[in-house]
Formats: sequence, structure tokens, C-alpha cells
Amino acid sequence: MTSRSRTLLVILALCCVPPVWSQDGAVYMSVLSSRKHRINASNNPVVGLYVSTDRGVTWVHRGWREYIRMFYTEVGQDGAIWSACGNGVLRSTDDGATWRVTTGWDVTEVLKVHVSPADPRTVLAATAYGVIRSTDRGDHWQKVVRGFHRTFTSDLAIDRSNPKRIFVAAEEGLYESANGGDSWRPGTFPHALVNTVVQHPSRLREFWLGTEEHGIFRSTDAGKRWKEANSGLTHLTIYALTFDPSGTDRMYVGTYGGGVFRSDDGGRNWVQKNEGLKNLDIHSLLVLPGSPEVVLCGTLNGGLYRSTDRGENWVFNSQEDAQVWGLSCSPALRSTR
Repeated sequence: MTSRSRTLLVILALCCVPPVWSQDGAVYMSVLSSRKHRINASNNPVVGLYVSTDRGVTWVHRGWREYIRMFYTEVGQDGAIWSACGNGVLRSTDDGATWRVTTGWDVTEVLKVHVSPADPRTVLAATAYGVIRSTDRGDHWQKVVRGFHRTFTSDLAIDRSNPKRIFVAAEEGLYESANGGDSWRPGTFPHALVNTVVQHPSRLREFWLGTEEHGIFRSTDAGKRWKEANSGLTHLTIYALTFDPSGTDRMYVGTYGGGVFRSDDGGRNWVQKNEGLKNLDIHSLLVLPGSPEVVLCGTLNGGLYRSTDRGENWVFNSQEDAQVWGLSCSPALRSTR
């Protein structure tokens, strides 16, 4: 083999080696606001959307640099990036280089956006004024609130085993649709304000609720019955709930005033894990599927913290004095679940 041939083989081999972050893909941090922000100040910390490709070690801003209230970001299977913002639903189809506001002037305070797992053209968003839906990638939206008594909604979960079934966290409790959002009925959960609703990554009949002042509830029969799961919790307002996707029963919840709690037995018992946390008002959590020992924690007015030992210790990461409202990951990352 000639020297040139060996060189070409080395180059080809290096080209086939993925970057060190490819297992985890991209991580998205939605920053709502910062107490340091001052109108027209040149040294304002940038809020909005940040992206990390090194497991949350460093972050790069994407999108508008103007002040924008960013609540949550999700990437569809087609690669489109959707962001829930104070001024509507934003979409980017070029990896965040440019953005378009897809909703009208009358849509504000969009708190969560989710893409249907069955069809990337279908997108639903929870807003302070009810649920909105698009079936054409955001070109047109309609308000879908038939059956709601009060329309404030903070989160929604589209059932991955049956995308027509949708659960919505609402002011009056849990609402459910069996027809993709055409109509809604109150769910079987008692009427208490629900902050978040999530589906287990592998047990698709299992759903979890985080509530205001009532703690955590679990259903193992696709929402027909709910059981309290608060053993060990000392604070019962829950804003965030996430799972270790590596096949264990490890879970994490973020509380208001109590920091982070972890369960190693599927939510039967909870233990507080706050070593290093300087702010105990937690609004977002994310476990990296490719590296489940890495957990990210977004606080209200305390920025982002990062743990590399499953929450045993936390280190401040970025966004001092900011509200890190949402944490999410790319489809490549989610598919490792």
C-alpha cells in the first residue's frame, strides 16, 4: 500500500467517526426572561433559544436576538424546530438560522408546543387561552377548545400509541380528547390545577401528572384511573417531571421551593437531591438519553444547573438570574429511548 493510499484510508476512517456529541444530538434551552434584563441596555443577557451539541456544557444562541419570551422548543421528525413564545408559535426549517411566526396577532402566551408522532404536519400548542392546532405545518391554525369550561392550558401530551388521544394540563384539572382535539371532556383526574402531563418513554399506557399543591399522580391504564405518588416529597407543587431513558425506574421531579427529587423505584419513593443547587424553584428537567448520568435543571430566576452523577451534585452552568422555562432534545436524541 502506498503512502497516499494509507493517507486516504485514514481520512475516510476519520470521516466515518461521528462527533463526540452525536449520541446525544442537540439539546434546547428555552429562556423566558432574566432579572438582569434592562430595556435598551447594551449589555443585556440574551434570552430566547439556546442550543448545545456537547451535552449541555456550552450553549449557542439561535433565533431572534431581540427580547422574546421563550417557553419551550420541540423538533419534529422532519427537522422543523417549533418554539412556544410569548408572541405565538415560531418555526424554523433551517436549523434556527431564520424564523417565522406562524400564528396571528391574536395568539400570545404559547406555553408548550408538541408535534404529532404520527404526522409532522400536525402540531398542537397549549396556550393561556386554550389549545390551538395546525394540520399543515403551521400555515393555518385553529382554536380547538370545544368542551373546555376554562381555557387556560399549560401542557399537553399526545399519546404515542394513539395520536388521536391527547391529554391537556389545564386550570380545572386534566382534559382529554379522543379525536385529535376536535372536542374535549374533563379527564378522570380530580379537579386540581395540573401543571404538566407526560407519558412514560417505554410503558405507553403510563402517564404522570404534576400538579399545583397536590403533588404527583400516576395512571397505568392510559388515564382511566390515577393514584397519588408522593411518598418522600416535602413540596407538592410540581413543574417538571422526567425519566431516565436507559431502562431503569429512575425518575426526577422539579418542585417549587423544594428543588429536585429523585426516585429509583418508579415513583414509589422520592429523595431530595439538591447538593450544589442555589435556587430551589425548578421549572424544567432533562436527562440525556445517550448519557443518562447527565441531568439538566432549569430554575426560576437562578439559571441552568448541570449534574454528571444523576443528580447527586449540581454545578451552575449558565444563564445567571434567568428563568430557564423549558429543556428538550432533538429527535435523534429522543429515539435512543
